[in-house]
Amino acid sequence: MGQQTSQERFSRVWPANTPVASTAQLVEAGLGDRAIAAGLRDGILYRLRKGAYVQAVHWHNLKPWDQDKLRLLAHLITVRGTPTYSHFSAARLHGLFVWHCDPRVHTTAASPVSGTSHPKDVVGHRENLVPGDVQSLSLRNGQMVQLTNLERTVVGCARAGGFAEAVVIGDHALRKGARSEVMWAMVNAMPGRRGVRKAKRVLRVLDGRSESPGETRTRLIIVEMKIPQPELQVTLTAAGRVYRPDFVWQDQKLIVEFDGDYKYFDYRPTREVILEERKREKRLMEEGWRFIRLEWRDLADPADVMRRIQAAFDAASQAAAA
Repeated sequence: MGQQTSQERFSRVWPANTPVASTAQLVEAGLGDRAIAAGLRDGILYRLRKGAYVQAVHWHNLKPWDQDKLRLLAHLITVRGTPTYSHFSAARLHGLFVWHCDPRVHTTAASPVSGTSHPKDVVGHRENLVPGDVQSLSLRNGQMVQLTNLERTVVGCARAGGFAEAVVIGDHALRKGARSEVMWAMVNAMPGRRGVRKAKRVLRVLDGRSESPGETRTRLIIVEMKIPQPELQVTLTAAGRVYRPDFVWQDQKLIVEFDGDYKYFDYRPTREVILEERKREKRLMEEGWRFIRLEWRDLADPADVMRRIQAAFDAASQAAAA
């Protein structure tokens, strides 16, 4: 049987609405051990972990962050027992923005099961979780999973992850209802524990007004600058139209906008939305506002972003004083 014919067979019998299939699901679909082995050999199948497979053509067309979600799904359909997902895995299950974080599956338990060890794609954390730290979540397929709640998830990511990465998660969690006072109570109850100082640094800068990962990263760059801090998501009106820029210095009539999230997270604004945004920008420029637009590639050079903003801020300040 030729490879193209094999690919067509896998596509034809693959379980519907199932990006990741277990061995049992493939066998039920008529793909036994020999077919699975041949699919792996011929590059038609990609094994995410023991007992969990995805069609290779689908896998290789995914963005890295979507591949990370499938790795988690592979664990969900193959794991025995009821683990408590935590850290970056819980963040993904909560639907939080997860940028540049560990793709492995994270679980938390009070102690490891005797005689067992975690596979390479799993990070097991030892932590005593109180009942209020854990919640159940129903997935789209009806499966119930157990995971840390929003507040515990943010604290876990802040203790274990990078600073900017944790702030991206925390900002989004605040927008989804996480309570700052609960997170502070958690870290204050962990004196001397690993990562607590990191977590406190993250909590100090969280801001639920940031609406995207790019805005969060831009804000963290601006925070380091020796200029007055901007207002976030201020409502401005120009020619009767409402506009909500990302960062605003009203006295200087300066606006910084981040444009790149749809490129990183695969959002696709319509031409009509982009056109309307540019019209509003034009009206504001006619009233004396200055704009700086940033993209993901700009954030790779924070020093240059600072230079651009500083130059625009100085020019705007001079114009306002004239």
